[in-house]
Amino acid sequence: MNKSKKIMLLLLFTFIVCVALAGCTLQDRIEEYSSDKEQCYLNTENVTRFSYKGNDYTILADTVSNGGLGEWIGYIRQLAAIDENGKILLQENVEPATFQSLADLAEKAPEAAYIIPFLNVYAAPNADDYLIVDVNGGYHKAVISENVKDSDTVFDFKKTEESINDSFEVNPENATQLLWGGTVYQVTSDMVSDDELGSYIDILAESVTFDTETKIPLSKEDLSKIDWYGENAGQGRESWFYTDVYEIYGTDKAEAVAVNVNDNYYIAKRQ
Repeated sequence: MNKSKKIMLLLLFTFIVCVALAGCTLQDRIEEYSSDKEQCYLNTENVTRFSYKGNDYTILADTVSNGGLGEWIGYIRQLAAIDENGKILLQENVEPATFQSLADLAEKAPEAAYIIPFLNVYAAPNADDYLIVDVNGGYHKAVISENVKDSDTVFDFKKTEESINDSFEVNPENATQLLWGGTVYQVTSDMVSDDELGSYIDILAESVTFDTETKIPLSKEDLSKIDWYGENAGQGRESWFYTDVYEIYGTDKAEAVAVNVNDNYYIAKRQ
């Protein structure tokens, strides 16, 4: 995974936490929201394990839907940079994450193979033999490590890389389009409500500023360049912040998907 992609992913994780806290300023309200929650700690030798109230839990591949969450009981809220063997090389708190601190994380752990976000921990609504932890955009079951069965499948952190290799990305030649494999999706002005969203597909977490006429993304060099001679006078610029991509209920994702742009979901249609 290249550094730029790591940083883009990390930006979304901060966004997810802000949304989860009902629109409040994260820095101002985090203590209020988590004051009665248990702080959990990742096992630095094995990223698939964490501690909760003195018990060691193993994260499983099994996931539940958002509706399958019980009471919010704890939090991890760490971005973990890990190696190929699942050992944590470096952790960064999610709450104060900024563009610079996220960039620093990638720089401080250049040997990291993956960077994975761990957010909140929940009780199971109708069971007491497992917890649920928000890992890498999915709600994974977690059981006490000594109770892991041979039939259980442990969370495979390496699939993070596999999903990225087959992920959506912004078209480098047209910032209003997405690419998925060899398919081009045009973002339209048609919006989708939350009730129309299907299954989660992917995250982009990319901020793009582009020329409104050509739709070509502007580089950092272009944005920082001073136009001494007025050559770019009148040039229109627009900024889009892409976050996540979802299926649309009743629509094949090969034909159209929903993408969040500037806090609204829009239909992106296959060209």
